[in-house]
Formats: sequence, C-alpha cells, structure tokens
Amino acid sequence: MTELAYEAAVFDCDGLLLDTARAWARGFDAAAARAGLRLGVREQAELVGSSVASGAGLIAGWAGAPERREELADAVREELSAAIRACPPPVLPGVPALLRRLRGALPMGVASNAPADVLAVMLAGSGLLENFETVVSADRVVRPKPAPDVYLAACRELDARPENVVALEDSAAGALAAQAAGLAVVVVTASGWPALAPLPWPARNRPVLYVTAMGDPAVGQFVRSDVPPARSRPVPAPPPNGRGR
Repeated sequence: MTELAYEAAVFDCDGLLLDTARAWARGFDAAAARAGLRLGVREQAELVGSSVASGAGLIAGWAGAPERREELADAVREELSAAIRACPPPVLPGVPALLRRLRGALPMGVASNAPADVLAVMLAGSGLLENFETVVSADRVVRPKPAPDVYLAACRELDARPENVVALEDSAAGALAAQAAGLAVVVVTASGWPALAPLPWPARNRPVLYVTAMGDPAVGQFVRSDVPPARSRPVPAPPPNGRGR
C-alpha cells in the first residue's frame, strides 16, 4: 500500500465547500445598517474571510463606534443564521467527488471562521458532515483566522502533526492561518487575490498549490500523492470579473 504524503486534510468551509457568500454579505450588511453605514465593494472585499467578531470589529471601526462591536457581532450572527436557514447554501462544484476520493484514505476535518451553530447547520444540511472527523469553529478558539488557532486545534483533534497536514482554502485570511500553523496548502480560488496580495511562500518549506476550481485533478493528486511537490504551482491569472470568497 502506498504511503500518503499527509496524515490528514483540513478544509475551510465558506467559499470552499459551500457557496455562502450571499449569506455572509447579508450578515455584514445588517450590522452596517445598524451602525448607520452602507458597505461598498471595497468594504465587502475587506470583510471576505472574516469571522463574526472580526467582521463586526471592522464595521464598528468604520462607524467610529468601537464600543458597539458586540452589538454589531450579534447583528451579523442573527442575520447570517437566518440567511442560512432560509436558503441553505449549495455545495460547490468538485467538492463531492474530492471528498469521495479522500474518504477512507486519510482523516479529514473542517477549520472555519463561521460560528459553531451555523457551521453545524450548514454541514449537516448539505450532507457533508459525515465526511469529517472533527469540525473546529472560530468561537472554539481564542483567535480566528488569519491566526493559526483553528488549524492547530483541528490538527490536535485529528492527532496529526501540522507539518504532515494539508489545508484547503479559498481566502487570503484562511491561507495565512494555515501557513502560520505550518500546514501545506491548496488554494482554490477564481479570485485575483493571490496575484494582488501574494503569500510569502514557501513558509517552513511547506508546499502550496494554486488552482481555480476544486474539481481540478491536481487537487486530489496533491493531497494523495506519496511525495509532496517540491515547488508551488504558479498563481493563475484571474478570469475576467472573477470573484471569490
């Protein structure tokens, strides 16, 4: 039997497994409205990958009312939860096939900036929950992404050393978190952020793969290969008007 390159794989959720961009936008818009603001494209882009708490902190800062951070976090959480329940987010293309390929080959987990209750509803409702041995949310750790806490917690619960774990991410905050934790990383995004804000690779000699879709055969090959690639794959040019979360 071929020995796999990694002991475990840890997935982000929002924008990688499930298309939750609209639900998060609704949550942040609700908080901004409560603070008397209207978010523009620049603000929404800055909020991508934020947790409830960190996103509310940004909005409170823009409103010049840092003391309202907790109130605005409640607004984000309430609207996000309502949006998820009203319109369950769809599973993104390529996800089911990749999970089928990896299931049974190595343990898998989720490390997400989403609240625990929302994360549980999304994963259970989508039918994806059964694929994962552990699920770590931002409210279970001290610091959300881009800090490494959720990834380090997931590795502990999977009984795997971070240097022998691969993360799958779509956002800059998430990729930075995985990198800081010492994981190898697959960045799956059609957005242009990797070219606009390149990550400081390689870090701790951990390999990285950039692809524009989870269905790219390179993803499964990277995760299941018996020898990790020595160099990263070039960052793809963003498609016209491409957007990602």
